[in-house]
Amino acid sequence: MKFIILLIFLSLSCGPAGRDEKANIQKGTLNLESHSFTDSPFLTLTGEWDFFWNKTSETILATDIPSSIILPAHWNHRKEKEEELTGQGFATFRVHILLPKDQTVFPLAVLTGEQDSSHAIYINGKYIGGSGKPGNSKETTISQVQSSIVIIPFTGAKEIDLDLVVSNFAHRKGGPWNDIVLAPFQKAQERLTNRKMNETILASVLGFVALFFLFFYFFDKNETHTLGIFAFSFIILLRNISTGERILLDWVHLPYQVILRIEYFSWFWSAPVLYHYFQTIFPIDFSKKIGNVFYLTSLILTLVLLLPSEYFTETASFYPIIFILNGCFLLFFLIKSYLKKRSDSQTLLFGTALLLIGAINDTLHAEAIWHTTYIGPLTVVCFVFLQVFTFGKSFRKSLNHSKELALKLSSLNSSYSRFVPKEFLNFLGKTDIRDISLGQQVQKKMTILFADIRSFTEFSEQLTPKENFDFLNSYLQRVGPIIRHNGGFIDKFIGDAIMALFPDDPNHAIRAAVQMQNEIRLYNMHRANYNYKPVQVGIGIHTGTLILGILGEHERMEGTVISDAVNLASRIEGVTKMFGANIVISADTFIEASEDLGYDYRLLDRVNIKGKTDSVFVVEVLDGYDLEKKELLSKRKDDYIIALEAYRREDYQEAEEGFSSILDEVPHDSVSRIFLEKSKSYIHLLNQERRI
Repeated sequence: MKFIILLIFLSLSCGPAGRDEKANIQKGTLNLESHSFTDSPFLTLTGEWDFFWNKTSETILATDIPSSIILPAHWNHRKEKEEELTGQGFATFRVHILLPKDQTVFPLAVLTGEQDSSHAIYINGKYIGGSGKPGNSKETTISQVQSSIVIIPFTGAKEIDLDLVVSNFAHRKGGPWNDIVLAPFQKAQERLTNRKMNETILASVLGFVALFFLFFYFFDKNETHTLGIFAFSFIILLRNISTGERILLDWVHLPYQVILRIEYFSWFWSAPVLYHYFQTIFPIDFSKKIGNVFYLTSLILTLVLLLPSEYFTETASFYPIIFILNGCFLLFFLIKSYLKKRSDSQTLLFGTALLLIGAINDTLHAEAIWHTTYIGPLTVVCFVFLQVFTFGKSFRKSLNHSKELALKLSSLNSSYSRFVPKEFLNFLGKTDIRDISLGQQVQKKMTILFADIRSFTEFSEQLTPKENFDFLNSYLQRVGPIIRHNGGFIDKFIGDAIMALFPDDPNHAIRAAVQMQNEIRLYNMHRANYNYKPVQVGIGIHTGTLILGILGEHERMEGTVISDAVNLASRIEGVTKMFGANIVISADTFIEASEDLGYDYRLLDRVNIKGKTDSVFVVEVLDGYDLEKKELLSKRKDDYIIALEAYRREDYQEAEEGFSSILDEVPHDSVSRIFLEKSKSYIHLLNQERRI
């Protein structure tokens, strides 16, 4: 039912905007004095026109006696002065019109369909408009085949002479074979717009269906018939935009010879492509030899397109027979398939019958044997929609299968990403863990964060193994998301320690460390409610070049990071224990992040790192403490710098006084206390040396 409603909608949308009334032109005169364009806005100028062979509007003399011709019609095989006319030549068609007395609907306009191969409209001998430029020879004619709409200049005259000059030196047939319509300008303009809109809609539908079946083919290349319907839809799309209103010319300017060749090319190949499509669906029932004959015929006709247009257009005199013969073979073989109860043969048989009706109608219309309108594009749209309907079940089945497969794969990747971070795979240029192999590696500069629970061994001895697991999972579930939310990912868990990597900005790692310490303070408040011991965590951060890769052997491998920078980050985390600090970063990280560093910090000291020849300079981030302690340390930061400078230049007495002053106000400043104790030790040693 839905499909029938769609067909009705398409039929109505493709119909003309308003019904036409045929004029009664007699002996070159049309009396419209009593005609009402309000009641009948569209008047088709059919009847006996005056015919001036080899004359233009400007060259017609008062003494010239016209012959009579009933339009619309071609002039081929017409006899003029005992001469049988061919399609080549030029002529003027004239009608004398007595204008309506009711002039309320003026201005009037002449709407002219395409005429082979150029035409011009004159009113009272004055050029008004047209398509192309008619001439008296092939050299002086500019061929163009498009509809035209011109306004009749009305100056109060009661009658006019309407001349239609048609020139053809590029087509097998000549003459005004399409309707010439007289209508109020606004109505005529609406009709032309509607025609172009309808053809654009049809082109859009054909284009969509072609792409739909092309994607379907790439989705499942075993369904080769989908490639056939794509080819057929695309060929008909070319024909649709190169015939009728030739909307292709509204998008791109093409010479007449090019647009004509596109029209004929699409026509030649529509038959064999359609036959091939059915042959792929029912290979047993359809004869491959007959298909090859149609392919060979179309190939030969395509080569004929290399000839001038006045020659290759002659193929239109016999190709319709081949086209309709192709349709008859299709019906014959489809009936065989239907009698054998092949799947979907009934629907395809109905669709092919529609196509054949459209092809016969359009052929008769183009040959001016049966004057109707083109319905081929509409029948093609109906046909391809039937294909969408027919293969919808198959498509849905394949799509559902693919969705299930994708969900399983997504679930598998999601599960594996809990063990191997997806960021790790991304750096290796992989999206699926199944694609990784032993030895794959990449070198990149990153920031490494190590976080370790202080005195965890002593802490864990008071817990059962299950309680240890529950505690670690509770702790990691709080701090793990913070790392991800700040652009990092956890590379591995090393007992109670976390190793995380930040590939972009070192500030991301510092911000994550500060937020982790804030979260740990909240966690400790929660633990205090159950009389659990508070947790203290030291975080060390370093920035450097490292290598990510796959390590192991073929039966057991894992992703890992190897670099001196990783070892250094781990050692810097150990420095937090030495100074009793919460967050310590290396000088490299400090330099990388200093421009955008939004936290308070203070310099610590050069420290010796195990495995490093040179000592490393480290920096403490004060935001790792609670707000009260951070504000006190920030307040005495200048005093700390002065005391630290004194310590470095070995003025231990001044350093002792400076650090003592800081501790008087901030007694829990472990860093100042360490430097105070060192200063006192050096003073004691110096005093002993002096005594000696």
